[in-house]
Amino acid sequence: MKLLDKKYKFSELTKRFKSNGEFNDVNLSLNVVYPERLELGSYIYIGPNAFINALGGVKIKTGTIIGPNLTIHSANHKYKNAKYIPYDETFEFRKVVIGENVWIGGNVIIAPGSEIGEGCIVGAGTVVSGKIPKMSIVVGNPCRVIKKRDEKHYFNLKKENMIYLKKKKENNLKPKTAIY
Repeated sequence: MKLLDKKYKFSELTKRFKSNGEFNDVNLSLNVVYPERLELGSYIYIGPNAFINALGGVKIKTGTIIGPNLTIHSANHKYKNAKYIPYDETFEFRKVVIGENVWIGGNVIIAPGSEIGEGCIVGAGTVVSGKIPKMSIVVGNPCRVIKKRDEKHYFNLKKENMIYLKKKKENNLKPKTAIY
């Protein structure tokens, strides 16, 4: 498929989102099932090959950065007291909410009903299930909190509106190499 065709198809997809904030940088390879149930804030980056099943609702808040190969599911087949095995035709909707300024590494899976609190960092390859408290740094399968962010520093930056993708757009920021 030509790049222009891909961009047009993607543009049509984003028009179907329940909401789509400003200045989002979403890779053209994003695959969304039930896009009308996907809510995006502003200044969001979603890397290549993301798959989002928004059947039960998915909300990604402002400032979130997501690495490649993300998978989100927001619904599951009913298996408890199902009419058939292994499950029946009934779905259980369980909304996924990703808080403001969350950083999600590559190859992360987010299960139905998960809530990732504001300012969290989710390590690469993590499987998220359940509620993750704000400012947590989580890794593993199943995920576990390994430490917390510096809340004072985080909220000072937030107060000054220092959202990375916002500042990148405004100031044409370029990646730098950290010196240790």
